[in-house]
Amino acid sequence: MRVLITSPPAYIKNPDKHYVQAGSRWSFSMDIPKKGGQKDHYLPYPFFLGYTTSLLKQNSNVVVKALDPCALDYDENDFKNAIQSFSPDLILVEVPTISFTLVMDILAEIKNDIGCKVALSGGHVTALTEEVMRTYSFIDYCLIAEYELTFIELINNLQKVNNSKKLKAIKGLAFREGGKICINERRDFLMNLDDLPFPERDDLPIEHYHDFEIFGKPSAQMLTSRGCSSNCTFCMERQVMYASPLYRKRSPKNIISEMNLMKDKYGAKQIYFDDETMAMHRNHITAICNEIIQNSFDMPWTCMGDITLRYDTLKLMNAAGCVGIKFGVETIHKGTLHNVQKDFMNIEKVKQFVKWCKKLGIWTHATYIVGLPGENAKEIQQTLKFSRNLNNDSAQFSIATPYPGTPFYEKAKAEGWLTTEDWNMYDGANQSVVNYPDLSKVEIEELHKNAVKEYYRKAIIRGLVNPRRIFRLMQAGSLKYAWNKVLNSQRK
Repeated sequence: MRVLITSPPAYIKNPDKHYVQAGSRWSFSMDIPKKGGQKDHYLPYPFFLGYTTSLLKQNSNVVVKALDPCALDYDENDFKNAIQSFSPDLILVEVPTISFTLVMDILAEIKNDIGCKVALSGGHVTALTEEVMRTYSFIDYCLIAEYELTFIELINNLQKVNNSKKLKAIKGLAFREGGKICINERRDFLMNLDDLPFPERDDLPIEHYHDFEIFGKPSAQMLTSRGCSSNCTFCMERQVMYASPLYRKRSPKNIISEMNLMKDKYGAKQIYFDDETMAMHRNHITAICNEIIQNSFDMPWTCMGDITLRYDTLKLMNAAGCVGIKFGVETIHKGTLHNVQKDFMNIEKVKQFVKWCKKLGIWTHATYIVGLPGENAKEIQQTLKFSRNLNNDSAQFSIATPYPGTPFYEKAKAEGWLTTEDWNMYDGANQSVVNYPDLSKVEIEELHKNAVKEYYRKAIIRGLVNPRRIFRLMQAGSLKYAWNKVLNSQRK
């Protein structure tokens, strides 16, 4: 049996629009031409694909290959040719919201040409399982939520006796029985993450993936945990893939073992810990840092953190090699934060957090969301002014996008805020799909465009008087992005 584990192509119907997916969390597009475009652009490692591939290689006798068309800059023809060349019996495709509709016709054509079975996975499929199975009759299976073990069981079943009684026993699986769609109960969470093998890196080389690289390339992306104890209503990972506040941790020894492998075998010069938030539980981050120090592991690393980190913890992280932290601000307005259930965010804490990081020499990258429910244009402008005056190192501005399955989506649908359910429009980097009574889609898009332009115009000016800042922006991959955004805004 031959199994291909993959995702949609980077370019579909438009050679200038590169699709990006970050695991099962979110998806968006970037204006990068296929020919002559920036090849070291932001691209996160597909963890679920990587772990599933490793598990399958370890626990079955199938021929398995992982293929990431986004990393390889494949268009739809490249994608078709690669699949036909491998000639799989089964394809597993993790499909993000933004390219879901576009890739369905491609998969239907592939199945017709090759005769393989097709399975889908990811947040979009988890949220809309029955609708997906009902709309696309050629789809054989859908894998719900955290799907690695579900897929292993499915493969084992297909290799033995493929019948509905056996399939009904596989938690987290949707399948067809005659003309009936069967959706099994969700799988229990894998509690001991150390039981997982390290994710696949041979089929998915580390040099293909770029995120928060400050001190050298290639940078290996890793996870130290799964889940999030917060309850932000816009987060697909928290609300759909996990639908639970459960937070699970890898052991420090297991983490150090993978770090050593990334350094010794794959030549990593930096690690980026891409957890939902690595620093959510202080005991966890403290144990990891102590393990790094005790093992004299000398490699810089960055992480997804949050403003609840204490100074003593930040100091320990820095001593263990931490050189950069991403953290979410989203908005400075308490009412909006309450609407999206992120009440722990506090402006004064943000300011103090940035001051502490600057004192320790830790690069800070803040994220903001334009157009969250309950916000008006004046309040958004206040948040954007705050972002420019915070004096941190870099920032990201996204458009609030209600992905299916999230409370934000359900609220937007119930209130009549949605402008479309064309999933290809659900692009949080470029366009809005909501119209509020006091804030239009056009206003949100304009505010977002100006946010990026004004923030990075000021960042470039600061850099002219501080060459170190410019150098860091270049290392982080932000300078080219900033320059293009400022220039493009001037041309329009």
